[in-house]
Amino acid sequence: MEKVRKILNWEFSTHLKIGALIRAVLIVYSIYHDDHYSVSYTDIDYKVFTDAAKHVYKGDSPYKRHTYRYSPLIAFMLLPNVFYTRTFGKQLFCVFDVFVAIALKILVERQLKNKENASKIAKYCSLFWIYNPMSIAISSRGNADSVPCFFVILSILFLQTDVIKNLFKYVLSGIFLGFSIHLRMYPLALSFPMYLSLGEYNINRNTRLLSGILSLVPNRKQLLLAFSCILTLFSLTYVMYAMYGYEFLFETYIYHLFRKDTRHNFSVLFYYSYLTIDDFSFDAVKTISQVFEGIILFVVSLTFGTKQETLPFALFCQPVVLVVYNSVMTSQYFIWFLSLLPLVVHSFEMRISQAFVLFTLWLSSQGAWLFYAYLLEFKSREVFLFIWLKGVVFFCANIYILAQLIKCYRPGYGFGLISKTNEIKSQ
Repeated sequence: MEKVRKILNWEFSTHLKIGALIRAVLIVYSIYHDDHYSVSYTDIDYKVFTDAAKHVYKGDSPYKRHTYRYSPLIAFMLLPNVFYTRTFGKQLFCVFDVFVAIALKILVERQLKNKENASKIAKYCSLFWIYNPMSIAISSRGNADSVPCFFVILSILFLQTDVIKNLFKYVLSGIFLGFSIHLRMYPLALSFPMYLSLGEYNINRNTRLLSGILSLVPNRKQLLLAFSCILTLFSLTYVMYAMYGYEFLFETYIYHLFRKDTRHNFSVLFYYSYLTIDDFSFDAVKTISQVFEGIILFVVSLTFGTKQETLPFALFCQPVVLVVYNSVMTSQYFIWFLSLLPLVVHSFEMRISQAFVLFTLWLSSQGAWLFYAYLLEFKSREVFLFIWLKGVVFFCANIYILAQLIKCYRPGYGFGLISKTNEIKSQ
């Protein structure tokens, strides 16, 4: 345990270098692995990105590459894959991965009102991202989700800290939020609690109707955030639409609203989607699921999003609910909430043994699904029903874990360092 403490107390820059080195080694290893093994280390999406970049390099549309369903900006970013090196994109995504860690440390350190242990707590929080096997694997395999995650963290950074002290910080927050929504749709769910956190609400049972309505009128901060976000999103969308037309709108946004994925899908609706893949009528099951999802997102926003100190937890819960209830769930989606976990991990008052049990539950339920998915994908076994049952188990595990985190959530706990400091001072 003493050795672990010494490692944790290394300089933050040392941890960054180690994290970057681990990612660099895996990028080099991926070249060897892909050339010698049937199961590729590189994400299939990375090959799609590279092919789309080749089309852009020739002056064509990236959507000439079948299954490219991302913003053209990703293809633009990976142009060096064509004329420089095929690993450029992986290197770029890993750089964004490191940027996320730096932004997380700055954000957590400035969020904490008790400055005595703020730097230490912030460093520990960022380590949850630097050494997270999931984030390391996702970026080194060539997945682009570290890019929107970085812009989401930047948006929260300007919203909740004094990096910039005038009202322009809300404009910057909105710009980065709009940029992240353009790249990925999930940050749209984060916009509501972020908006609510800037208001002042004093509504109770004795509040008059007119006073309650007036308290909901947006203030200047909320207007700046909303307007800059909408303007950024609209501007980027308009430029891309002008370049690639309706094909851009459909492939990047509309397609995902009706997407059915019968492969690589952890969702509890996986087997149902498989059985109804050719059914284009009104989908009552999916609609009911989305209604429940919307209600939970709304309740979480109202519960934790209306206060600055609990906003990070609301932002963490939103993508968890989005991913768990979505009809399509893949490993890369976990990055959406894992990138926000460092913002709140210091506020969970639980024993290490309890945290280990929850982590084991999440990992083992996911591993059980992956085992049967392997049998289906590579052994051609007829195990669809088993995959669905494991999807149900994984769904229940995620819901249970989120419920336990809500129970253990204590704003300002700070790994117990803040609480202990306050107790000593009070004595």
